[in-house]
Amino acid sequence: MPVGAAPSDDQIRVERRGDLLELRWADSEERLQGTIHPANPREGEPFTLSLHVGNFQGPEFDGPLTLTFHQQGSPTQVTKTLTRQGVNWHTELVPDEAGPWELEVRYRRTHLKVLTARFTVVEPPLPRGLGWGLVALAAGTALALGVRAGLRRIRAATPGTGPTPPPDATVGATGAVVPPGTSAVSGEGTGAAPESRPESTTAPESGTAPTPPPDPPSSQ
Repeated sequence: MPVGAAPSDDQIRVERRGDLLELRWADSEERLQGTIHPANPREGEPFTLSLHVGNFQGPEFDGPLTLTFHQQGSPTQVTKTLTRQGVNWHTELVPDEAGPWELEVRYRRTHLKVLTARFTVVEPPLPRGLGWGLVALAAGTALALGVRAGLRRIRAATPGTGPTPPPDATVGATGAVVPPGTSAVSGEGTGAAPESRPESTTAPESGTAPTPPPDPPSSQ
């Protein structure tokens, strides 16, 4: 039965009140009240059930109560017999699957009564460790993308520069880089003057006397 739906004679009304599911049922002899906490029972996690049975006439009812808890359509069920603790009956139940579940409450005062409450069990959230791991992964990915985008902007804003000549290199007349140890001027095709070579002189032959210089003219 959906939460808040009108119950039949043996149906317990289930309504949400904050973080609780409130259970209510009554006939001409007794009334049953109770709560389920939390309001959204989770698969694999215990929830607390508290019940109170009050009568309109006669001595106070002190139990016991018998509970049957099972998933709708499943033959597997959990049965518990509860004794009263103070003025109420308390227990914990653990649903093992998500989906619609049924809770049957049985007790006998003047005669046997079987009441049924229906509610939904939800799937548990992600484990805390896994949740934090996903958050850290997302943060790391966002940081890496931000750094990458920043580097791209810096590279785009920096003017391009040509390659730097190696040390001790010179630049030739045509603009080409001349490696170290190579002359920047070539004698061919550059219009440069050819190398000058010293003129050779002929040494006097051996055994020959040098010719004396002519006598100066005499003055009279």
